[in-house]
Amino acid sequence: MEYFEFKDGMWIKRSSSDKARKLAELGAIIVTADLDDPKSLERAVDGADTMFLTTHYWEDKNKEKEVIRGLNAIDAAVHANIRHLVFNGSELVKKYVGRECAHLDSKAGIEEYIREVGITYTIIRLPFWYENFFTIFKPHKIKHGVYAIALPLEDNDMEAISVEDVGECVATVFNKPKLYAGKTIGLTAGRLTMKAVVEGFNKQFSNRKFEDPKIRCKDFERFQFVGAKDLAAMFDFFTSDHCVRDYKLTKKLNSDIRSFDKWLYHSREIIDEELKKD
Repeated sequence: MEYFEFKDGMWIKRSSSDKARKLAELGAIIVTADLDDPKSLERAVDGADTMFLTTHYWEDKNKEKEVIRGLNAIDAAVHANIRHLVFNGSELVKKYVGRECAHLDSKAGIEEYIREVGITYTIIRLPFWYENFFTIFKPHKIKHGVYAIALPLEDNDMEAISVEDVGECVATVFNKPKLYAGKTIGLTAGRLTMKAVVEGFNKQFSNRKFEDPKIRCKDFERFQFVGAKDLAAMFDFFTSDHCVRDYKLTKKLNSDIRSFDKWLYHSREIIDEELKKD
């Protein structure tokens, strides 16, 4: 099992985590495995009935490596006769926006393999994560007390959710396998506009001012960091009609799913600490 944290502008692998330790204290058996080592994966899933699989692009920023690691995990699941696999997948973004989005297109390739091998599966597809406001899309200071929130939504909106709320959705899928087996589920807690984001931040942080810099996807694409073009393609897709997510179904899977405003209210301290680092 691999764990990651965002540090110094990138995601890095950790061998353990506070959450893993807390799970162990509750009686969970924590097994370490390497997605590059099929034998370690087979040992890790030996005796398991179900598997939740998510793959990670940003550590190596390599689409092919992510796909291979996903296929390794699926092969291990098949070898262990896993009865139900839930995978964090994605649409093939290139099909809809005409250019590559490596960190999502890779997951589309893994989805295809899952369907080929014949394992019982459920695919979940996530939208934009609220938690991105802790890290890569954290408001950045433009002058004392004034921050810009650089999301290239232009005048569009997009689906979003808290990652923390996804766990309950997945648990419900596992608890009702016959109902959700073979299905692809798009999760969301509702649609976000830049107006709602900026107003939400200004409401929760009265000692700071937040602004919309009116950034466009074609501007974002020109940023000089690895992954800028992929993220621009992602936003093009997220703001299109092709990104289909189901609020009613998400609410059925997790009745306590949080709106952006509610999540932001409960995340004020974390965001405040992040903003103080600027």
